[in-house]
Amino acid sequence: MSQRIELRALLNRDGRILLFRGPGTASWELPGGAFDEEADDIDAAMDSLLRACNIATEDIAEAFLQTAYIPDRGSHYVLNLYAPADWIGEPRHPEGHEHGWHALHELTALGMDAGMCNAVLAAYGVIPDASADEALSAIDEALGLRAGAPLPRRDAGLDVMRTLGGGGDPAIGLARLRKNSPELATDIVDFALGEVWSHPALDRKTRSLEVVAMLAALGGRPGPLRSHLNGALNHGATPEEVVQTLRMVAVYAGFPAALEAWPIMEEVFAARAIPRPGRDA
Repeated sequence: MSQRIELRALLNRDGRILLFRGPGTASWELPGGAFDEEADDIDAAMDSLLRACNIATEDIAEAFLQTAYIPDRGSHYVLNLYAPADWIGEPRHPEGHEHGWHALHELTALGMDAGMCNAVLAAYGVIPDASADEALSAIDEALGLRAGAPLPRRDAGLDVMRTLGGGGDPAIGLARLRKNSPELATDIVDFALGEVWSHPALDRKTRSLEVVAMLAALGGRPGPLRSHLNGALNHGATPEEVVQTLRMVAVYAGFPAALEAWPIMEEVFAARAIPRPGRDA
């Protein structure tokens, strides 16, 4: 493996985040740890790290939130963030450690690693996430990709996957597709993302809102709908634009379809600490 990958979880209880602190250090960190290079499943590795802390979740793959690139001594490491909404168990810290629940506004004063702290604040929308774009620009330059040059279908598809995920590492998403749906992976990345999504006639925010509307109208697809609601926000859609998109679904696909989609939208807003439009923050 060419770079270090950290697997960490955002566990929220009553608006506070679980952090661990090791012996002899003032630095707090999210539960989790480094990805073992001998392992072949990142989601299973995250699940194992959480279970070691007495934390269980029904579907760890659904809990994946985003990837952040953290500067590290002139290079960077990859931080995969998970945000389980359905976790159970009373957290147990490793021997010699301690744990505590902390509010977002407390993080910067806790002695937390600056990169990890900024990744958490960016995940909740408190600050913009610039680290991913900076790291990927450096990677693109190293690969000889010129800004503004047309990308091959595979590269264009991976770039769409990156922006849908809010700057996450597209190689991880592609690896997951190849593992779970090997016969469809190439079609999704090269054709759906690399050709259709990448056509310049429509911008990515518009396409994201279209997909949200179509998935909501079809109904019964909470996982993809949740993913593309996040994608729409990652592509710059405002919460009000998302709400109005689902109102259009109610008008043209029926109120039952919009009502089924509504709580999923609410979950996404809550996970990202986004106040609902028209509702007191």
